[in-house]
Amino acid sequence: MLAIIAAARDAGCDRIVVTHAEFEVVNMTVDQMKKAASMGAKMEIDAMGPLMGPQAHLAWMRHWRQVTYKESADHVKAVGAEHFVLGTDLGQTGNPSQPDGYAMLVAGLIANGITREQIKTMGREVPGKLLMG
Repeated sequence: MLAIIAAARDAGCDRIVVTHAEFEVVNMTVDQMKKAASMGAKMEIDAMGPLMGPQAHLAWMRHWRQVTYKESADHVKAVGAEHFVLGTDLGQTGNPSQPDGYAMLVAGLIANGITREQIKTMGREVPGKLLMG
């Protein structure tokens, strides 16, 4: 991922989001997240993360590693809310709706020590800057 971010920056891209940064398909470490942040990239935190894992309510989600709210909150605390964007990765039949999943994500992050101001940063300010430049 770091090589892709560097190549994107070299090509003149000034807005980069690492989709599924916490999911095992990318599985960034905190150090990698910090490096990506120093390169100007934003990492996505998804509401689907806590729904995955061996106990998932849908069979196709059971082989993925669960990303807990605590893990995501720890990433925000270590790297800084200004380097994250909130998403859901939802919309599949059998999963919560995007609004319900987003509400679950926000509640889970707050329960694990993320402030409402940090939620606003990740949910409004960072996406706004990504969209508007």
